Amino acid sequence: MYNKIVSYAEQHNMIGGTGNVVMGLSGGADSVCLLSVLRRMSEEKGFVLHAVHVHHGIRGEEADRDRDFCRKLCEKFNVLLTEYEYDVPLYAGEHGMSSEEAGRFLRYKAFDETADRLGDAVIAVAHHMNDLAETVIFNMCRGSGIRGIRGILPVRGRIIRPLLCCTRDEIEEYIKEQGLDYCKDSTNDGTDYARNRIRHKVIPFLSENINSATVENIASLADNAAKAEEYLEKNAKVLYSSIASDTDGGILLSGLENQDEYMAGRILRMAIENLTGSLKDISESHIKAIMGLLDGQSGRKTDIKNGLMAVKNVDGLFLSPDIGDVENKFVKVEPPCEITPWNGAGDFTFEIIKWNAEQKISNEVYTKCFDYDKIKGGLCLRTRKIGDYIIMDGMGHRKSLKQYFIDAKIPARQRDTIPLLAEGDHVLWVTGGRISEEYKITQETVNVLRVKYGGTDNGES
Repeated sequence: MYNKIVSYAEQHNMIGGTGNVVMGLSGGADSVCLLSVLRRMSEEKGFVLHAVHVHHGIRGEEADRDRDFCRKLCEKFNVLLTEYEYDVPLYAGEHGMSSEEAGRFLRYKAFDETADRLGDAVIAVAHHMNDLAETVIFNMCRGSGIRGIRGILPVRGRIIRPLLCCTRDEIEEYIKEQGLDYCKDSTNDGTDYARNRIRHKVIPFLSENINSATVENIASLADNAAKAEEYLEKNAKVLYSSIASDTDGGILLSGLENQDEYMAGRILRMAIENLTGSLKDISESHIKAIMGLLDGQSGRKTDIKNGLMAVKNVDGLFLSPDIGDVENKFVKVEPPCEITPWNGAGDFTFEIIKWNAEQKISNEVYTKCFDYDKIKGGLCLRTRKIGDYIIMDGMGHRKSLKQYFIDAKIPARQRDTIPLLAEGDHVLWVTGGRISEEYKITQETVNVLRVKYGGTDNGES
Protein backbone atom coordinates (compact mmCIF):
# COMPACT_ATOMS: atom_id res chain seq x y z
CA MET A 1 0.00 0.00 0.00
CA TYR A 2 2.90 2.33 0.68
CA ASN A 3 4.05 2.15 -2.93
CA LYS A 4 0.47 2.79 -4.08
CA ILE A 5 0.31 5.97 -1.99
CA VAL A 6 3.71 7.19 -3.19
CA SER A 7 2.69 6.63 -6.79
CA TYR A 8 -0.59 8.48 -6.22
CA ALA A 9 1.21 11.41 -4.59
CA GLU A 10 3.64 11.62 -7.50
CA GLN A 11 0.81 11.39 -10.06
CA HIS A 12 -0.79 14.48 -8.53
CA ASN A 13 2.50 16.25 -7.73
CA MET A 14 1.51 16.56 -4.09
CA ILE A 15 4.92 17.18 -2.59
CA GLY A 16 7.39 17.93 -5.37
CA GLY A 17 10.22 20.05 -4.02
CA THR A 18 8.37 21.09 -0.86
CA GLY A 19 10.62 21.46 2.17
CA ASN A 20 7.92 20.96 4.84
CA VAL A 21 4.77 18.88 5.13
CA VAL A 22 2.25 19.77 7.83
CA MET A 23 -0.20 16.98 8.64
CA GLY A 24 -3.29 16.78 10.79
CA LEU A 25 -2.95 14.13 13.50
CA SER A 26 -6.10 13.28 15.44
CA GLY A 27 -4.89 9.92 16.75
CA GLY A 28 -7.44 7.98 14.72
CA ALA A 29 -6.54 5.12 12.38
CA ASP A 30 -6.51 7.29 9.25
CA SER A 31 -4.18 9.96 10.62
CA VAL A 32 -1.88 7.37 12.25
CA CYS A 33 -1.60 5.65 8.88
CA LEU A 34 -0.81 8.99 7.24
CA LEU A 35 1.83 9.76 9.85
CA SER A 36 3.52 6.43 9.27
CA VAL A 37 3.48 6.83 5.47
CA LEU A 38 4.69 10.45 5.46
CA ARG A 39 7.45 9.73 7.97
CA ARG A 40 8.86 7.08 5.63
CA MET A 41 8.40 9.36 2.62
CA SER A 42 10.17 12.21 4.41
CA GLU A 43 13.28 10.05 4.69
CA GLU A 44 13.15 9.24 0.98
CA LYS A 45 12.08 12.66 -0.34
CA GLY A 46 13.99 14.88 2.07
CA PHE A 47 11.17 17.01 3.50
CA VAL A 48 10.53 17.77 7.18
CA LEU A 49 7.31 16.39 8.65
CA HIS A 50 5.32 18.45 11.18
CA ALA A 51 2.27 17.02 12.95
CA VAL A 52 -0.56 19.24 14.23
CA HIS A 53 -3.04 18.06 16.84
CA VAL A 54 -6.19 20.06 17.63
CA HIS A 55 -8.02 19.62 20.93
CA HIS A 56 -11.64 20.69 20.33
CA GLY A 57 -12.64 21.27 23.93
CA ILE A 58 -15.27 18.51 23.73
CA ARG A 59 -15.41 14.76 24.47
CA GLY A 60 -13.79 15.35 27.88
CA GLU A 61 -11.32 12.66 28.96
CA GLU A 62 -11.48 10.98 25.57
CA ALA A 63 -10.07 14.12 23.91
CA ASP A 64 -7.33 14.36 26.55
CA ARG A 65 -6.47 10.72 25.85
CA ASP A 66 -6.15 11.46 22.12
CA ARG A 67 -3.81 14.39 22.80
CA ASP A 68 -1.58 12.33 25.08
CA PHE A 69 -1.50 9.50 22.54
CA CYS A 70 -0.41 11.88 19.76
CA ARG A 71 2.38 13.25 21.96
CA LYS A 72 3.78 9.77 22.61
CA LEU A 73 3.42 8.70 18.99
CA CYS A 74 5.26 11.73 17.65
CA GLU A 75 7.98 11.24 20.24
CA LYS A 76 8.33 7.60 19.13
CA PHE A 77 8.49 8.58 15.44
CA ASN A 78 10.72 11.60 16.16
CA VAL A 79 8.19 13.93 14.47
CA LEU A 80 7.66 17.55 15.50
CA LEU A 81 4.22 18.12 17.06
CA THR A 82 2.34 21.41 17.40
CA GLU A 83 -0.75 21.44 19.61
CA TYR A 84 -3.77 23.75 19.47
CA GLU A 85 -6.73 23.87 21.82
CA TYR A 86 -10.05 25.57 21.02
CA ASP A 87 -13.43 25.84 22.70
CA VAL A 88 -15.37 24.64 19.67
CA PRO A 89 -18.88 24.85 21.23
CA LEU A 90 -18.22 28.45 22.28
CA TYR A 91 -16.87 29.40 18.86
CA ALA A 92 -19.83 27.70 17.16
CA GLY A 93 -22.29 29.64 19.28
CA GLU A 94 -20.56 32.98 18.73
CA HIS A 95 -20.40 32.52 14.95
CA GLY A 96 -23.72 30.83 14.27
CA MET A 97 -22.15 27.54 13.18
CA SER A 98 -22.79 23.91 13.99
CA SER A 99 -20.13 22.25 16.14
CA GLU A 100 -19.13 20.19 13.12
CA GLU A 101 -18.61 23.31 10.97
CA ALA A 102 -16.75 25.14 13.72
CA GLY A 103 -14.48 22.17 14.39
CA ARG A 104 -13.52 21.89 10.74
CA PHE A 105 -12.89 25.62 10.43
CA LEU A 106 -10.66 25.71 13.51
CA ARG A 107 -8.71 22.61 12.46
CA TYR A 108 -7.80 24.14 9.12
CA LYS A 109 -7.04 27.42 10.87
CA ALA A 110 -4.47 25.58 12.96
CA PHE A 111 -3.04 23.84 9.88
CA ASP A 112 -2.79 27.14 8.01
CA GLU A 113 -1.11 28.95 10.90
CA THR A 114 1.53 26.24 11.17
CA ALA A 115 2.14 26.13 7.41
CA ASP A 116 2.36 29.94 7.27
CA ARG A 117 4.95 29.93 10.03
CA LEU A 118 7.06 27.39 8.15
CA GLY A 119 6.69 29.15 4.81
CA ASP A 120 7.54 26.43 2.29
CA ALA A 121 4.87 23.89 3.28
CA VAL A 122 1.92 21.83 2.10
CA ILE A 123 -0.84 20.52 4.38
CA ALA A 124 -1.65 16.79 4.34
CA VAL A 125 -4.96 15.49 5.65
CA ALA A 126 -6.06 11.88 5.99
CA HIS A 127 -9.19 11.68 3.84
CA HIS A 128 -9.46 8.31 2.11
CA MET A 129 -11.59 6.69 -0.59
CA ASN A 130 -14.54 5.96 1.71
CA ASP A 131 -14.62 9.63 2.74
CA LEU A 132 -14.69 10.50 -0.95
CA ALA A 133 -17.61 8.13 -1.60
CA GLU A 134 -19.53 9.52 1.38
CA THR A 135 -19.02 13.09 0.13
CA VAL A 136 -20.21 12.21 -3.38
CA ILE A 137 -23.40 10.60 -2.02
CA PHE A 138 -23.97 13.50 0.36
CA ASN A 139 -23.57 16.05 -2.45
CA MET A 140 -25.85 14.07 -4.78
CA CYS A 141 -28.57 14.05 -2.13
CA ARG A 142 -28.18 17.83 -1.73
CA GLY A 143 -28.71 18.34 -5.46
CA SER A 144 -25.14 19.22 -6.43
CA GLY A 145 -24.05 19.29 -10.05
CA ILE A 146 -20.86 17.95 -11.60
CA ARG A 147 -18.72 20.05 -9.28
CA GLY A 148 -20.22 18.34 -6.24
CA ILE A 149 -19.89 14.88 -7.79
CA ARG A 150 -16.12 15.42 -7.81
CA GLY A 151 -16.30 14.89 -4.06
CA ILE A 152 -12.94 15.50 -2.41
CA LEU A 153 -10.06 16.57 -4.65
CA PRO A 154 -6.56 15.05 -4.28
CA VAL A 155 -5.04 18.54 -4.29
CA ARG A 156 -6.75 21.83 -3.49
CA GLY A 157 -4.40 24.76 -3.13
CA ARG A 158 -1.79 23.60 -0.65
CA ILE A 159 -4.05 20.90 0.82
CA ILE A 160 -2.99 17.38 -0.24
CA ARG A 161 -4.72 14.04 0.40
CA PRO A 162 -2.26 11.16 -0.16
CA LEU A 163 -4.64 8.48 1.21
CA LEU A 164 -7.47 9.24 -1.20
CA CYS A 165 -6.42 6.24 -3.29
CA CYS A 166 -6.97 3.84 -0.36
CA THR A 167 -10.13 2.37 1.14
CA ARG A 168 -10.80 2.25 4.86
CA ASP A 169 -10.24 -1.51 4.81
CA GLU A 170 -6.81 -1.06 3.23
CA ILE A 171 -5.85 1.51 5.86
CA GLU A 172 -6.93 -0.74 8.72
CA GLU A 173 -4.99 -3.63 7.20
CA TYR A 174 -1.89 -1.44 6.90
CA ILE A 175 -2.22 -0.34 10.54
CA LYS A 176 -2.45 -3.98 11.58
CA GLU A 177 0.57 -4.99 9.49
CA GLN A 178 2.68 -2.18 10.94
CA GLY A 179 1.65 -3.02 14.49
CA LEU A 180 0.39 0.51 15.12
CA ASP A 181 -2.11 1.54 17.79
CA TYR A 182 -4.72 4.26 17.33
CA CYS A 183 -7.52 6.00 19.19
CA LYS A 184 -11.18 5.49 18.46
CA ASP A 185 -13.52 8.54 18.39
CA SER A 186 -16.84 7.47 19.92
CA THR A 187 -18.70 10.22 18.04
CA ASN A 188 -17.96 8.43 14.76
CA ASP A 189 -20.13 5.50 15.84
CA GLY A 190 -23.32 7.53 16.14
CA THR A 191 -25.81 8.41 13.43
CA ASP A 192 -26.58 11.97 14.54
CA TYR A 193 -24.74 13.44 11.53
CA ALA A 194 -25.77 12.87 7.92
CA ARG A 195 -22.28 11.71 6.99
CA ASN A 196 -22.29 9.12 9.75
CA ARG A 197 -25.60 7.75 8.49
CA ILE A 198 -24.14 7.48 4.98
CA ARG A 199 -21.02 5.79 6.44
CA HIS A 200 -22.79 3.25 8.66
CA LYS A 201 -25.99 2.61 6.73
CA VAL A 202 -25.98 3.70 3.08
CA ILE A 203 -22.55 2.53 1.89
CA PRO A 204 -22.71 -0.83 3.70
CA PHE A 205 -26.15 -1.47 2.17
CA LEU A 206 -24.92 -0.62 -1.33
CA SER A 207 -21.77 -2.71 -0.91
CA GLU A 208 -23.67 -5.73 0.40
CA ASN A 209 -26.74 -5.58 -1.86
CA ILE A 210 -25.75 -3.76 -5.07
CA ASN A 211 -22.01 -4.03 -5.73
CA SER A 212 -19.14 -4.98 -3.45
CA ALA A 213 -16.97 -2.44 -5.30
CA THR A 214 -19.36 0.44 -4.52
CA VAL A 215 -16.68 2.63 -2.90
CA GLU A 216 -14.17 2.10 -5.71
CA ASN A 217 -16.80 2.73 -8.39
CA ILE A 218 -17.99 5.93 -6.75
CA ALA A 219 -14.36 7.07 -6.55
CA SER A 220 -13.99 6.35 -10.27
CA LEU A 221 -17.13 8.39 -10.98
CA ALA A 222 -15.71 11.26 -8.91
CA ASP A 223 -12.48 11.13 -10.91
CA ASN A 224 -14.41 11.30 -14.20
CA ALA A 225 -16.51 14.15 -12.84
CA ALA A 226 -13.36 16.04 -11.84
CA LYS A 227 -11.96 15.72 -15.36
CA ALA A 228 -15.27 16.77 -16.91
CA GLU A 229 -15.50 19.74 -14.53
CA GLU A 230 -11.98 20.85 -15.44
CA TYR A 231 -12.81 20.70 -19.16
CA LEU A 232 -16.13 22.50 -18.80
CA GLU A 233 -14.68 25.16 -16.50
CA LYS A 234 -11.89 25.91 -18.96
CA ASN A 235 -14.36 26.37 -21.82
CA ALA A 236 -16.79 28.35 -19.68
CA LYS A 237 -14.00 30.79 -18.77
CA VAL A 238 -13.30 31.39 -22.46
CA LEU A 239 -16.98 32.09 -23.13
CA TYR A 240 -17.26 34.23 -19.99
CA SER A 241 -14.40 36.47 -21.07
CA SER A 242 -16.07 36.99 -24.45
CA ILE A 243 -19.49 38.08 -23.15
CA ALA A 244 -18.91 39.48 -19.64
CA SER A 245 -17.88 43.02 -18.81
CA ASP A 246 -17.63 45.00 -15.58
CA THR A 247 -19.86 48.06 -15.81
CA ASP A 248 -21.96 50.33 -13.59
CA GLY A 249 -20.93 48.49 -10.44
CA GLY A 250 -22.01 45.08 -11.72
CA ILE A 251 -21.42 42.54 -14.47
CA LEU A 252 -23.09 42.75 -17.89
CA LEU A 253 -23.51 39.50 -19.84
CA SER A 254 -24.14 40.29 -23.50
CA GLY A 255 -25.33 37.42 -25.68
CA LEU A 256 -25.93 34.92 -22.89
CA GLU A 257 -29.12 33.82 -24.68
CA ASN A 258 -26.99 32.59 -27.59
CA GLN A 259 -25.07 30.14 -25.43
CA ASP A 260 -25.90 26.51 -24.78
CA GLU A 261 -28.27 26.33 -21.82
CA TYR A 262 -25.85 24.35 -19.66
CA MET A 263 -22.89 26.61 -20.40
CA ALA A 264 -25.08 29.67 -19.86
CA GLY A 265 -25.80 28.40 -16.35
CA ARG A 266 -22.11 27.97 -15.65
CA ILE A 267 -21.41 31.49 -16.94
CA LEU A 268 -24.10 32.84 -14.62
CA ARG A 269 -22.52 31.08 -11.67
CA MET A 270 -19.15 32.57 -12.59
CA ALA A 271 -20.66 36.04 -12.64
CA ILE A 272 -22.36 35.54 -9.27
CA GLU A 273 -19.17 34.15 -7.73
CA ASN A 274 -17.14 37.07 -9.12
CA LEU A 275 -19.61 39.54 -7.60
CA THR A 276 -20.07 37.90 -4.20
CA GLY A 277 -17.00 35.72 -3.79
CA SER A 278 -19.14 32.64 -3.13
CA LEU A 279 -21.85 30.40 -4.58
CA LYS A 280 -23.14 29.48 -1.13
CA ASP A 281 -26.93 29.10 -1.13
CA ILE A 282 -27.16 29.54 -4.92
CA SER A 283 -29.46 26.79 -6.13
CA GLU A 284 -30.66 25.62 -9.52
CA SER A 285 -33.91 27.54 -8.93
CA HIS A 286 -31.93 30.82 -8.75
CA ILE A 287 -30.22 30.05 -12.06
CA LYS A 288 -33.52 29.12 -13.73
CA ALA A 289 -35.15 32.34 -12.48
CA ILE A 290 -32.33 34.42 -13.97
CA MET A 291 -32.40 32.48 -17.25
CA GLY A 292 -36.15 33.16 -17.42
CA LEU A 293 -35.42 36.88 -17.80
CA LEU A 294 -33.75 36.32 -21.16
CA ASP A 295 -37.07 35.81 -22.96
CA GLY A 296 -38.75 38.76 -21.27
CA GLN A 297 -39.00 42.48 -21.83
CA SER A 298 -36.20 44.86 -20.99
CA GLY A 299 -36.46 46.09 -17.43
CA ARG A 300 -37.62 42.81 -15.89
CA LYS A 301 -35.60 41.79 -12.87
CA THR A 302 -35.35 39.13 -10.22
CA ASP A 303 -33.78 39.08 -6.77
CA ILE A 304 -31.12 36.41 -6.42
CA LYS A 305 -29.99 36.43 -2.80
CA ASN A 306 -28.61 38.71 -0.11
CA GLY A 307 -29.14 41.94 -2.06
CA LEU A 308 -27.98 40.56 -5.42
CA MET A 309 -30.26 41.10 -8.40
CA ALA A 310 -30.42 40.40 -12.13
CA VAL A 311 -32.00 42.78 -14.67
CA LYS A 312 -32.80 42.18 -18.33
CA ASN A 313 -31.38 45.10 -20.33
CA VAL A 314 -31.45 45.89 -24.02
CA ASP A 315 -27.72 45.21 -24.12
CA GLY A 316 -27.76 42.02 -22.08
CA LEU A 317 -28.31 40.58 -18.63
CA PHE A 318 -27.02 42.76 -15.80
CA LEU A 319 -26.12 41.38 -12.36
CA SER A 320 -25.40 43.74 -9.50
CA PRO A 321 -26.03 44.48 -5.84
CA ASP A 322 -29.61 45.66 -5.41
CA ILE A 323 -29.47 49.28 -4.27
CA GLY A 324 -33.24 49.34 -3.77
CA ASP A 325 -35.55 52.02 -5.11
CA VAL A 326 -33.58 54.93 -6.49
CA GLU A 327 -34.47 58.21 -4.83
CA ASN A 328 -36.09 60.63 -7.28
CA LYS A 329 -33.86 63.67 -7.80
CA PHE A 330 -35.43 67.09 -8.31
CA VAL A 331 -33.86 70.50 -8.89
CA LYS A 332 -35.94 73.59 -9.73
CA VAL A 333 -34.72 75.51 -12.81
CA GLU A 334 -35.07 79.33 -12.99
CA PRO A 335 -33.09 80.57 -16.05
CA PRO A 336 -30.59 82.05 -16.40
CA CYS A 337 -28.65 79.82 -14.03
CA GLU A 338 -26.12 77.06 -13.60
CA ILE A 339 -26.94 73.77 -11.89
CA THR A 340 -24.67 70.96 -10.80
CA PRO A 341 -26.67 67.73 -11.11
CA TRP A 342 -26.55 64.69 -8.86
CA ASN A 343 -24.54 62.42 -11.17
CA GLY A 344 -21.40 64.57 -11.15
CA ALA A 345 -20.92 64.35 -14.92
CA GLY A 346 -20.98 68.11 -15.49
CA ASP A 347 -22.90 71.34 -14.95
CA PHE A 348 -26.05 72.48 -16.73
CA THR A 349 -25.95 76.04 -18.05
CA PHE A 350 -29.28 77.72 -18.79
CA GLU A 351 -29.43 81.03 -20.69
CA ILE A 352 -32.18 83.00 -22.43
CA ILE A 353 -31.40 84.66 -25.76
CA LYS A 354 -33.34 86.58 -28.40
CA TRP A 355 -33.90 84.63 -31.57
CA ASN A 356 -34.12 85.43 -35.27
CA ALA A 357 -34.58 83.24 -38.29
CA GLU A 358 -31.00 83.72 -39.46
CA GLN A 359 -29.50 82.09 -36.40
CA LYS A 360 -28.34 78.49 -36.56
CA ILE A 361 -30.06 75.93 -34.34
CA SER A 362 -27.56 73.80 -32.46
CA ASN A 363 -27.52 70.13 -33.37
CA GLU A 364 -24.85 69.28 -30.84
CA VAL A 365 -25.50 66.33 -28.55
CA TYR A 366 -25.19 68.23 -25.27
CA THR A 367 -26.39 71.68 -26.32
CA LYS A 368 -30.10 72.09 -27.04
CA CYS A 369 -32.37 75.07 -27.81
CA PHE A 370 -36.06 75.39 -26.89
CA ASP A 371 -38.81 77.93 -27.57
CA TYR A 372 -38.86 79.52 -24.14
CA ASP A 373 -42.24 81.19 -24.60
CA LYS A 374 -43.92 77.77 -24.95
CA ILE A 375 -42.90 76.86 -21.42
CA LYS A 376 -45.87 77.84 -19.27
CA GLY A 377 -45.15 76.04 -16.02
CA GLY A 378 -42.05 75.64 -13.90
CA LEU A 379 -39.01 73.81 -15.24
CA CYS A 380 -37.06 71.24 -13.31
CA LEU A 381 -34.18 68.85 -13.67
CA ARG A 382 -35.07 65.46 -12.28
CA THR A 383 -34.96 61.71 -12.71
CA ARG A 384 -37.83 59.77 -14.27
CA LYS A 385 -41.20 59.09 -12.67
CA ILE A 386 -44.40 57.34 -13.58
CA GLY A 387 -46.45 59.25 -16.18
CA ASP A 388 -43.52 60.89 -18.00
CA TYR A 389 -43.97 61.36 -21.74
CA ILE A 390 -42.37 63.08 -24.72
CA ILE A 391 -43.98 64.53 -27.91
CA MET A 392 -42.54 62.71 -30.89
CA ASP A 393 -43.81 64.72 -33.91
CA GLY A 394 -45.63 67.81 -35.08
CA MET A 395 -48.97 66.00 -34.83
CA GLY A 396 -48.60 65.87 -31.05
CA HIS A 397 -48.20 62.11 -30.79
CA ARG A 398 -47.05 61.14 -27.35
CA LYS A 399 -44.72 58.34 -26.30
CA SER A 400 -44.23 57.28 -22.73
CA LEU A 401 -40.72 57.84 -21.45
CA LYS A 402 -40.53 54.17 -20.59
CA GLN A 403 -41.25 53.19 -24.19
CA TYR A 404 -38.81 55.80 -25.44
CA PHE A 405 -36.08 54.25 -23.29
CA ILE A 406 -36.92 50.80 -24.64
CA ASP A 407 -36.94 51.97 -28.27
CA ALA A 408 -33.71 53.91 -27.76
CA LYS A 409 -32.11 50.78 -26.26
CA ILE A 410 -31.11 52.56 -23.07
CA PRO A 411 -30.23 49.91 -20.47
CA ALA A 412 -32.69 49.68 -17.59
CA ARG A 413 -29.87 50.04 -15.05
CA GLN A 414 -29.12 53.55 -16.40
CA ARG A 415 -32.64 54.93 -16.69
CA ASP A 416 -32.95 56.11 -13.09
CA THR A 417 -29.77 58.19 -13.32
CA ILE A 418 -30.37 60.15 -16.54
CA PRO A 419 -31.14 63.85 -15.94
CA LEU A 420 -34.42 64.97 -17.53
CA LEU A 421 -35.42 68.57 -18.27
CA ALA A 422 -39.17 68.57 -17.67
CA GLU A 423 -42.29 70.69 -17.30
CA GLY A 424 -44.64 68.63 -15.18
CA ASP A 425 -44.91 65.18 -16.78
CA HIS A 426 -43.77 66.53 -20.14
CA VAL A 427 -40.08 65.81 -20.80
CA LEU A 428 -38.41 68.54 -22.84
CA TRP A 429 -35.07 66.78 -23.09
CA VAL A 430 -33.68 63.39 -22.27
CA THR A 431 -30.09 64.45 -21.67
CA GLY A 432 -27.91 63.04 -24.39
CA GLY A 433 -30.99 62.01 -26.36
CA ARG A 434 -34.16 63.40 -27.87
CA ILE A 435 -35.97 66.70 -27.24
CA SER A 436 -39.74 67.07 -27.33
CA GLU A 437 -41.20 68.23 -30.65
CA GLU A 438 -43.56 70.62 -28.88
CA TYR A 439 -40.76 72.92 -27.67
CA LYS A 440 -38.80 73.14 -30.89
CA ILE A 441 -37.92 76.50 -32.38
CA THR A 442 -40.14 77.80 -35.22
CA GLN A 443 -40.34 80.95 -37.38
CA GLU A 444 -42.46 82.55 -34.66
CA THR A 445 -39.98 81.95 -31.86
CA VAL A 446 -38.83 85.08 -30.01
CA ASN A 447 -37.08 83.89 -26.87
CA VAL A 448 -34.89 80.82 -26.78
CA LEU A 449 -33.77 78.75 -23.83
CA ARG A 450 -30.32 77.38 -24.59
CA VAL A 451 -29.19 74.53 -22.39
CA LYS A 452 -25.68 73.17 -22.32
CA TYR A 453 -24.69 70.14 -20.32
CA GLY A 454 -21.31 68.96 -19.11
CA GLY A 455 -19.15 71.47 -20.97
CA THR A 456 -18.77 69.00 -23.86
CA ASP A 457 -20.39 68.14 -27.12
CA ASN A 458 -18.29 65.23 -28.23
CA GLY A 459 -20.98 62.70 -27.45
CA GLU A 460 -19.71 61.87 -23.98
CA SER A 461 -21.28 63.04 -20.76
